Amino acid sequence: MYKRLNELNEELFTIRHEKQVKGKSVGWDWELLPYTIKEGCTTYIGAAPASGKTELWFEFLINLSCLHDWNHVVFSPETGSAAEIYAELCYKYIGKPYTEGEYSMTNAELVKAQMFINDHFIVIDPIDDDLTLPKFYELVDEIERKHEITIHTTTIDPWNELTEEFKHEDLGREDKYLSRILGLARKNARKTNRHNCIINHVRDQPMVHAKTIAGTEISYFPIPSARDFAGGQVWFRKGLSVLIPWRPPKDLLLADGTGAQENEVHLKVAKSKPKGVSKNGIYRMYLDIQKYQYYMLDKFGNKVYAQRKHEPTKPKQLPLNEPDIVNGKELLSFSEKLKQNPF
Repeated sequence: MYKRLNELNEELFTIRHEKQVKGKSVGWDWELLPYTIKEGCTTYIGAAPASGKTELWFEFLINLSCLHDWNHVVFSPETGSAAEIYAELCYKYIGKPYTEGEYSMTNAELVKAQMFINDHFIVIDPIDDDLTLPKFYELVDEIERKHEITIHTTTIDPWNELTEEFKHEDLGREDKYLSRILGLARKNARKTNRHNCIINHVRDQPMVHAKTIAGTEISYFPIPSARDFAGGQVWFRKGLSVLIPWRPPKDLLLADGTGAQENEVHLKVAKSKPKGVSKNGIYRMYLDIQKYQYYMLDKFGNKVYAQRKHEPTKPKQLPLNEPDIVNGKELLSFSEKLKQNPF
């Protein structure tokens, strides 16, 4: 299939007059974290275990819901059961532990968190292990139809939890399989106008040696490159946005002469497409252990947490006990739809 330029006048007019080439903010100003998420695109994340890749992405998703009223489908079996994932999301949303204890969220905060997370997240919890990438996207389509909602992002975490489905044209080779299947993920994002995220591990790396700020020599695994994804550099070639979170060892002597903090994460933006959605570089973030939320430091050293100011537009309040009606149809929140027609 081919197209001539004169067949695309409307699309070209839109591109020429587009004033916002960036995607949606994930909570921080561009000057601090120049990474945005655009509909119809993909993000591939790769890191070693315990690098914070899942919890960082979950925070981005919550921020997208707060700021832009986005909805998400998440498949993350390594994080835990569906209930455990929902509890973790509630923790990150409120900033207090979900489980009962001295510092846990109050009952009012619990209700607020559960309502918010229920309205914006659906967790895929397959009863069998035979979930392929095409079946996953078909399931997301089914969720949209059944619950009459728009899904804005999908998350697969990690990649190796999906069942591989080799075809004859793959010739039994992982690189050919990945090239085909990651192409499918990109095409699905463009077709549905969703943002598809896939989280992957990195392959084994050799250790390197360096010194701490105190002068002690240590050995550690360095920040991976985009070509270190498990499965090879096809991830780098096929990805639009590529992120690599990395936790430096505590007290490692950094380039600016400071020592790495125990809660420090370096987020490497390794690839930025389409042009303008992000800016390649390494950005320092910190996990607030109590709140379970990330912050960054401004030029004065002040903590800057993600912005979550937006409140979704609510329909006009009608008299008590009367349903909200728009264009002759009763308005239901996603929570109410889920109660009437559980998935």
